[in-house]
Amino acid sequence: MPLLSSLFGAAFTLATAYALGTLFMRRRPAPPETVLAIGAAAESIFVFLLLLLHLAHWGVFLALGAAAILAAWRGAITNGGAPAASDPIRIPRAAWVIFAAYGVWYLVNALAPETIADGIAYHLGLPNEYLRLGGFPDHITFYDVVPQGMEMLYTVAFAFGRHAAAKLVEFAFFLATLPLIFRVGRRLGATDLACLVAAVFYFCAPVAGITGSSSYNDAAGVFFMFAAFYLLLLADPRYLLPVGALAGFCYAIKLPGVFVVAGAVLFVATQRRWKPVLVVAAGAALMMAPWIVRAAVLTGNPVAPLMNSVFPNPNFHIATERELAAGMRSLGDVHPAQVPWELAFGDRLTGTFGPVLLALPIGLLALRRSGGRFGGRLLWAAALLLALPWLTNTGARFLMPAVALGAIALGMVLPRPAAWAAIALQAILCWPHVLNAWETRYSFRLHEFPLAAAVGAESEADYCKRRFNEYNVARMVQRVTPADARTLALLTVANAYLDREVAVSWQSAEADQLTDTLRLASLYSTSPTFDWKAAWPERAVRTLRFRMPAAYPGEWDISEVQLFSGEDRVFNSPQWTLKGWPNRWEGPLAFDGNLATRWRTWETVREGMYLDVELGNPQRLTAAVLVTHTPAFRVPLEIYGLDVKGQWHLLSNTPQAIPRSPRDIRLDAARALKRAGFRYLLVPTGQGGNAPIGNVLVGHEAEWGMERAGEAGRFYLLRVK
Repeated sequence: MPLLSSLFGAAFTLATAYALGTLFMRRRPAPPETVLAIGAAAESIFVFLLLLLHLAHWGVFLALGAAAILAAWRGAITNGGAPAASDPIRIPRAAWVIFAAYGVWYLVNALAPETIADGIAYHLGLPNEYLRLGGFPDHITFYDVVPQGMEMLYTVAFAFGRHAAAKLVEFAFFLATLPLIFRVGRRLGATDLACLVAAVFYFCAPVAGITGSSSYNDAAGVFFMFAAFYLLLLADPRYLLPVGALAGFCYAIKLPGVFVVAGAVLFVATQRRWKPVLVVAAGAALMMAPWIVRAAVLTGNPVAPLMNSVFPNPNFHIATERELAAGMRSLGDVHPAQVPWELAFGDRLTGTFGPVLLALPIGLLALRRSGGRFGGRLLWAAALLLALPWLTNTGARFLMPAVALGAIALGMVLPRPAAWAAIALQAILCWPHVLNAWETRYSFRLHEFPLAAAVGAESEADYCKRRFNEYNVARMVQRVTPADARTLALLTVANAYLDREVAVSWQSAEADQLTDTLRLASLYSTSPTFDWKAAWPERAVRTLRFRMPAAYPGEWDISEVQLFSGEDRVFNSPQWTLKGWPNRWEGPLAFDGNLATRWRTWETVREGMYLDVELGNPQRLTAAVLVTHTPAFRVPLEIYGLDVKGQWHLLSNTPQAIPRSPRDIRLDAARALKRAGFRYLLVPTGQGGNAPIGNVLVGHEAEWGMERAGEAGRFYLLRVK
């Protein structure tokens, strides 16, 4: 039964897409792969609208698909069917053996439950949540606002066949890429053997195999890129709008897809006619707009969750984004000279392409071939453009579009014996059993042939329990917490197997700030804290400004602000208005009476950063105390007052820094969690990540105002009392 539901979910999703594509392309003859691509992009937009309206339900999807399929069937009868604008693709029998062997391996893996990190976290975690809620959630996290073109299709498949159905949709696009490689290659003057070299190289590449048989969206991105490229090469004005739509959908799948849009626009612009450029741009905007507008409405940042320094907002911290970006673009311990080997065999850049990758530079000879000069130049120009995203994320899968195009150029220049040698070498050395013989460490590729899990002989629970610990953690959270519980997790969670709201530490400003609170409380006995005390002659002020007059290679934070009039404390009032630069949204944390919370700049100090307190009615103030972890003895601070006449006056620029004795703020941290609406805390122990916080918490729950609710290995679920 699970197998049948998985097959139905994928088949129905793809059939709906093909039917919509048939309707939209009925006056534009096109190969079936491009028809499928256009329809899938349209289906994704329809699902987006249904989620906005909170109508995400299998019954609605069934009605939408049935209507599309019926309309396409009736149109085919009326019009006699649309002609196919393609020649048949003939593949040698030896190549069919390669494609069949790898295809069966990939298919079985696609039919098994999802186990790969990003898949269980958000590629299928989001559809699972959307179907549980019937629409988009109210919260805003990192993955909530990234473009989700493929996740829309996964939502339909998931509604009928859960994880495997969604994976099969990606697998179908992976398979459909193969004929598109031939079609694009032919348009550029490549022989079928040259295209076969590229097709075998791409299909057998371990990184392509694992992404193409999972819920990762990278293989789909390559498919839609090739579909757009093919229609672009037809040089027919009728296909310009579909070209733009497919290029724009590459962005909707993944942010780096914007380079596909740029490539399509640049290609058309070389014709020096503005109308085709505008048509392609309009088609791209149609696919991109839903995600750009949604991000802008939710966060004020149209490209959220990135570029938060350009579009500051309360949802994401600049420091977290920069730390994440630095980690993704880092080569780690890989020397630049080692990059080709690592991408071919080494896997220290998360994924490999196999031996033929090292031969790709030979494909540069295609630039000089008289017959294929235009094709070679176009291929390498496109490959270079699409390789640029790799500079921001060094994972091998970010090179898949560029490498697939470069492989066609390689096939163009290889003589027939060398071409067949390259095909055989790639097919043999990339076979999983061969890889296992010499690569014993775990790497980002397929390792198993999970036939029992694929056909349902092994249950989802049994398969997942032995494959990844996150499943056991998710089941524990599901079992222990009530349905409406909110959990703060200091680790990545398998949301694809969890029907609860879980906020992961780095994925939003709120979770980030609460994690900072817990870290601060766990270090209360060792973290230096200071009182900045400043006094001045009594002055009536409407606004008090704390300002950094000079840059500082660190952050500025304030845990608490205390104001005084003579000997009397001026207590905080709800009528006060807090402003500042940067991070004005978290100013209230410096006035909440909780030393475990703090206002932070979340970026290194720049000259002129400030925090303002608008007091409403003028107050006669004489002193202020700021509780901070910023090393006050090395950082200047200025305090200004705005008088009743609207003039600023320097009140003090020499605050006295007094070290504070350690104070136990662990209960204060728990109070902050509870106030934010989190009744549960999920922590790791051991080494790495946020484990140091968990190490301090576990075994001392009572001292934090918590109690242990569950555990799964080294992961613990705590209930906030």
